[in-house]
Amino acid sequence: MKIAGSQLPRRAAVISIAVVLAVASAGCGSDKSSDAKPSAAAKVPDIVQSDDPNAAKIVEIVRNSMKDLDLTSAVFGVWQGDKEIVTGALGGSPVGVPATRDMQLRIGQPMEPMLSRVLLELNESKTLNIDEPIAKWLPDFPRADKITPRMLANSTTGISDYVTDPEFLKQFYANPIKGFTAEELFALANSRPPLFEPGTSWAYAHSDLVLLGVVLEKASGKSLGDLLAEHILKPLGMDASKVQVTPEMVEPILHGYTNERGVFEDSTFWNPTAFRNSGNMNTTVADVAKWVSAMAGGKEVSAAVDEELMAPKTAGLGPLTKDKYFAFGLFHLGSWLIMNPAYGGYHGVALYEEKTKTMIIAYVTLGPTSNANVDNAIPIGNQVGELLLPDNKPNIP
Repeated sequence: MKIAGSQLPRRAAVISIAVVLAVASAGCGSDKSSDAKPSAAAKVPDIVQSDDPNAAKIVEIVRNSMKDLDLTSAVFGVWQGDKEIVTGALGGSPVGVPATRDMQLRIGQPMEPMLSRVLLELNESKTLNIDEPIAKWLPDFPRADKITPRMLANSTTGISDYVTDPEFLKQFYANPIKGFTAEELFALANSRPPLFEPGTSWAYAHSDLVLLGVVLEKASGKSLGDLLAEHILKPLGMDASKVQVTPEMVEPILHGYTNERGVFEDSTFWNPTAFRNSGNMNTTVADVAKWVSAMAGGKEVSAAVDEELMAPKTAGLGPLTKDKYFAFGLFHLGSWLIMNPAYGGYHGVALYEEKTKTMIIAYVTLGPTSNANVDNAIPIGNQVGELLLPDNKPNIP
């Protein structure tokens, strides 16, 4: 089964699930000739290694993946419990300038469970009722009398995913800097028939996240940026993270590169509102690590909210089981929590193994010959996971 989102048509953008690595191979892909001179970026790698014998092996996995997958840039980090095994940045961003660990990037899918935590906390404070139909806030939305906020967070509404709509792809690739309003995305989502009756099955849809964000704003009277800052970013000390509704990024920036439109180009300033509420946040690898650790450990949240966030209550819907399920923006595969974001040249993986508290995070950007139809950070996550936990490797499809 696919993880938190379908693979899209050729050169289609995707947002999915995480571990924090951001890979930057110096230059436009790696020069594999033996007499090639190293670039300035290759001479000054920003890497901090512990005395753990696996630290150097992890760096080598990233280096080799950059060569094999023709990646342009990368930032990464691996932890076990309170121990930082290694963090680093390799390659150049922009090309020819050394990538650093503190560079800003597009967070992608790890933003989705943030919305769910806010939803459950608003439910706990009785600001809204998670199981009340959204007709209270959006009476004109199709089937609003049957759809609830819980269904939006769990992708069980049956609303068609606008990201797989050829018309969306046409508009997006014609001008990826323009951006979309929530209303424009709703129109695209509702231009195709629903997949099933609300609550009867499961199918990941970015449309659900757009709608959930609007419901949260209407119920609370606050912007989503303010809600996330109040409930997550400030309590966790995620000072480098901010919701964005424009292409703006603040230096230092990990530049996105992609070949999705048939040419190799800098995609850093593509408008993130194409994936409104499911990834339009700027952050750093260090902040992603704070969030994944807090989310997995139930930090700064009540026991009731934490239990609800992690429970396999969607098991039995569609392809979901108690060992392989998606709930509240997070994919569960055995004891692994998985996020694999991919958008506009930024591909990522964020993994957390619950028993050993092993956390792997990697974000990479593409090169001229990279395959844009797959998440190029996943092989890194799988290899690092197998290195650290050979008897319980993640095996992300």
